[in-house]
Amino acid sequence: MVGRRKLFTDQQLITLHKRGLNDPEIASKLGVTHNAIFSRRKKLGLEAHGRRLLFTDQQLIELNSQGFNDYEIAEKLGVDRSGVSLRISRLRLKAPGRRRLFSDQQLITLHERGLNDREKAERLGASTAVVFYHRNRLGIKPVVRKR
Repeated sequence: MVGRRKLFTDQQLITLHKRGLNDPEIASKLGVTHNAIFSRRKKLGLEAHGRRLLFTDQQLIELNSQGFNDYEIAEKLGVDRSGVSLRISRLRLKAPGRRRLFSDQQLITLHERGLNDREKAERLGASTAVVFYHRNRLGIKPVVRKR
């Protein structure tokens, strides 16, 4: 059986570890998986460096109080949305309500004009899934065009 080819050397890992990088950061630098770094670091007896906070609780609290949602906060901070959502939950911050892109009456009016969900979505600046949801919620049957 042929042994696995090493994608990086122990010395490369040790050097990056000494610089204070954590496993995901080292993995990114070396172009390998986090698990590859984790297992090699353990074999070398190196302690894990904790996760770095990419943003402070105060930054999150301020942006949340300004009415930004998880997606907008993540974009402003240049981080992943899942981390923002988790921290908002842990801090027990109230998530801002979703802003409706259109009223029920606007949807009904477009439906009465004979537009299908895709056409309604284009006019309303929403996704077809959102239009579909609200059309069903209102009990409106889909527009079927005869060929």
